[in-house]
Amino acid sequence: MPEFLIEVGATMGKGFLALLEPLSLLFLLIGIIIGLIIGILPGLGGTVTIAILLPFTYAMEPNAALALVLGAFSAVSMGGSIPAILLNTPGTGEQAITSLDGYPMTKRGEGARALSAAAAAGVLGTLFGVVALTLLIPVVRTIILAVGAPEMFALSLLGVLAIGVLTSESVTRGILSGLLGIMLSTIGYDAITGALRYTGGSLLLYDGFSINAITLGLFAVGEMIYIYSRGRSISSNAGVSIGGGLAAQYVGIRKGIADTWRYRGHVARGGLIGSIVGLLPGMGGTVAMFFSYATAKQRSKNPGEFGKGSVEGVIAAESANNAKEGGSLIPTLAFGIPGGSAMAIFIGVLYIVGLPPGPQLMNEHLDSVYYMAWSLAVAGIVGSVLGMIIAPYVARLATVSPGVLAPLLIAFAIGGAIVDDRLAFGIYVVIGAGLVGYWLRLLKYSLAGITLGFLLGPVVERQLFISLSAYGPEFLLRPLTLVILALVLLLLFRPILARLFRRRSRVSLEV
Repeated sequence: MPEFLIEVGATMGKGFLALLEPLSLLFLLIGIIIGLIIGILPGLGGTVTIAILLPFTYAMEPNAALALVLGAFSAVSMGGSIPAILLNTPGTGEQAITSLDGYPMTKRGEGARALSAAAAAGVLGTLFGVVALTLLIPVVRTIILAVGAPEMFALSLLGVLAIGVLTSESVTRGILSGLLGIMLSTIGYDAITGALRYTGGSLLLYDGFSINAITLGLFAVGEMIYIYSRGRSISSNAGVSIGGGLAAQYVGIRKGIADTWRYRGHVARGGLIGSIVGLLPGMGGTVAMFFSYATAKQRSKNPGEFGKGSVEGVIAAESANNAKEGGSLIPTLAFGIPGGSAMAIFIGVLYIVGLPPGPQLMNEHLDSVYYMAWSLAVAGIVGSVLGMIIAPYVARLATVSPGVLAPLLIAFAIGGAIVDDRLAFGIYVVIGAGLVGYWLRLLKYSLAGITLGFLLGPVVERQLFISLSAYGPEFLLRPLTLVILALVLLLLFRPILARLFRRRSRVSLEV
């Protein structure tokens, strides 16, 4: 046991020292600033942030690329809380819960206090999630020893379907989203046989589509087309005030930090809830923040204040939202099953930098895993402090006309597609994917499901081939594989089971 602890401590130290390198710290800071700015633009959030940064990771050293992406991803939460509190326009969908109490506090002149409480709770929540990640890594490594090709096939299939179903309003649309992604991944050379598939004789399709162009198109371009089509700015509220002059703001900041300590029980419960929810694929921040908010309201001495400007509500929501990030990294890194839609894109980053998720990453590159944990922790702290400082200035970005904002970000996404070695073809793909992404969004399909299906399609195909070659059809009867496939069936038939349960409940009540 002592030898094991020494090994873990040494690996954690190695990861921390790697983060202290000047290049890593520089890109972490750049990522934090980018994450804050994008987080402030409502509706974008972590998924679009990672999609926009994806093309830059091609030419970067792995640690620098991971620092850039995780720095931005961690800071998005703080960035999203700024317009939620100051403008009643949540930066990310889940932070509508933060705005329930944050915006009423701003209206009565306590914006600085609300932002400070959100920042402090976010820091503690991030640390809670990172601690959970750190403690669970040794446990996950033990579990991985029991995972072979059949289990990886079943887990990959579960991940694709779960993220599709849980990020769509319809099970059918969610499943079709994942399957569409898998179908797109089969275009080009077959990695197993070397045969060409679905290229239509076009040389441009021999290597298939680029994850870079697909992701930028579906999320960045598609989102901007959607915003532009609405014909109005993201937020029409131009009055941005955090309450009084500098002296009053300083007092508000001190009050917010004191509030966080006073309601540390809400922070601890929110951190625990966020970490657990982060472990569950596809659940996301909305579920974590809702449960934390509801729990805090139930245990509060003043539940009637919730929704009217209670700092307890802000603290409970933000601690859970930030804690979920560390939890969501665990299934993402260990099994390639994302804890949320943003993690689905992050898997693409891992493949680009040469650290594909799975047993090999957890066993042979454990220092990189701890490096990611340290990056999240440091970015959470720095991003929260920096977010409070720049809040009154950058929040006005949410009022920029879509006629200015959308073309700029679309041009940025198209420029990123040039990283593709096919140049013009990559631009065609990103524009086409943007139009398709906009259309599928209107039809309420899961863009995250399509992306993850595209990423994990080759894994599903390869693990299925290995399983059939090694075990034949009997690989489906392995105990762990049966359990995972049972979860797949439960996911697919969830609506039918829910209807049967409701019908039985009504019959019981009538009797």
